Amino acid sequence: MHSKNKHVSYLSKQERSLFERSNVGIEMMEKFDAITVSKCNKKTAPMKKKCKFGMASTIPSGHVWKDTWNPVSCSLAPIEMKECLRGKFIHLMGDSTIRQWIEYFKSSIKTLKSVDLHESGKFQKQFAVDLDKNIKIQWQKHSYYPLVVSLTYSVKEIEYIARVIDRTGGGKSTIIVISLGQHFRPFPINVFLRRALSIHDAVQRLLLRSPDTVVIIKAENIREMHSDVERFSDFHGYIQYLAIKDIFQDLNVSIIDAWDITIAYGTNNVHPSQSVVRNQINILLNFIC
Repeated sequence: MHSKNKHVSYLSKQERSLFERSNVGIEMMEKFDAITVSKCNKKTAPMKKKCKFGMASTIPSGHVWKDTWNPVSCSLAPIEMKECLRGKFIHLMGDSTIRQWIEYFKSSIKTLKSVDLHESGKFQKQFAVDLDKNIKIQWQKHSYYPLVVSLTYSVKEIEYIARVIDRTGGGKSTIIVISLGQHFRPFPINVFLRRALSIHDAVQRLLLRSPDTVVIIKAENIREMHSDVERFSDFHGYIQYLAIKDIFQDLNVSIIDAWDITIAYGTNNVHPSQSVVRNQINILLNFIC
C-alpha cells in the first residue's frame, strides 16, 4: 500500500495565516526584570516512594532537570537494563515513536541480536533476542490503517493490535506496551476512539485470563510545531491524549506520560532524541523491576 499523503486544507487563506510561524510559539521579550527564585520554607522535602506499576500520575506529572525526567509523585531509581529484562518478553505495539524503543534496546544491550523474520520494508516487524538472558523484544506497527507515510509498505501480515492481544497468552513475564495516536491525527476523532475502545476491550479480556500480565500505555509525543498544522498539530494529539487516559482508567494498566515528558524537554519533534527515549524507557524499567 501507499498513503495518499499530501496536503489538504479546509481553512480559508485568512484562517491559515493564524498558523504561520510568526503567529505561533512567540518567544518572551528579551528585556525584562530579574526573576528571583527562593525556597518556600527551610524544611527538607520528604523522600518520595519509588515509581512502580499502577501509581496514579499528577498534573503536571514531572519536570526535567539535568537531562533527567523527575516525576512529581514518585522517584525513578537507576535500574540495570539487561538484568531487569532477564526472562521477559517485551511486546511493543504502535507507531514509529515506540519503534524508537526497540532501536534503543538494541543499541544499549550489545548481546541483543535481531532475528530476520523474512518481511520487507521500513515497517516490517522487528524481533530481537538475548539467548543468554532469555530476553525477547518485538515491535510491530499498530495496523495498516491509518498509516500516513511516504513509503510503500506491505500489508500481507499486518494485524490490528486488538487481534494480536487476543492471541497473546500473557503471564507475569509478558510486558505489553501500546502507543498509537500520531497517524490518527488527520482523521475524525471517532476513528481514534473506536480503535482505542477496541484495544481496551482486548486488554480487558487479556487481564481476565492472565491478570499478572503487565500492560502499559505510552502516551503520544508532541511533534513539530509548524509542520502541516491543520492535519498533525498537537491540538489533535492533546485531545487523543486525554481520551486514551480516560478510556483505560478502569483497567489495571499504567501510563507513561510521554506527552508531559516531551513538553518538558521542548522537543517539538515527533521522534525525540535518544536522551528522551532513555528517560521514557527508564520509567518502563521502574514499572517492571
